[in-house]
This record gives sequence, structure tokens and C-alpha cells, in this order.
Amino acid sequence: MNILPTNATTNITGMYSLFQYIQTDLTNGYFFLFILLALFIIVFISLKGYSNSRAFAGASWLNMILSIILRTIGFIDNKWMYLSIILVAVSVIWLHLEGGTSA
Repeated sequence: MNILPTNATTNITGMYSLFQYIQTDLTNGYFFLFILLALFIIVFISLKGYSNSRAFAGASWLNMILSIILRTIGFIDNKWMYLSIILVAVSVIWLHLEGGTSA
């Protein structure tokens, strides 16, 4: 008796195919999006020792790097990568308006 609707073990040959199966078949393309969101929140909270603008800039920068890697691999759509680039631009503007060099 199969628990899953398809036999996933015959289609999975490595880590890439496992993540591809999770991303496309199990979560309809939202797995890595939620991973990026969770990492953004974790990094933002862990950088709260600095100002809000610096914490946001650090979290959005790391999120952008990871989203570019995930887009290159093909795990997320272009719109989520572009959104992370926009977040970095917003954080740069926020740092500039705040002064950027004060602790």
C-alpha cells in the first residue's frame, strides 16, 4: 500500500532531485520561499544588537545572496529573487537616510 500518490523513491537519485521533488510536487513551489522567509526573520532577530536599519540590511543582503543561488539552481521564481534585490535597495536607502556609520 502506497502512502504517497507516487513512488518517490524511484524518482529521487540525489539531494538535488530530493529538493526538486519537495519544491515542485509536495509544496507547489513554496518550500524554499518559506525557508528564505524563516532565515530572514532569524538573521534579523539575531542582528537586533545593532540598529534596525543595519539588522534589516544584513538580513536582506544574506537573503539576496541565497535567493540568487536558489534562482540559479532553479528552485525559486524570478519574482522572489527580484523582491530580495528590492529589499537590499530599500535597506541601502534606509541606511543612507539614517547616516549609515553610527552604531
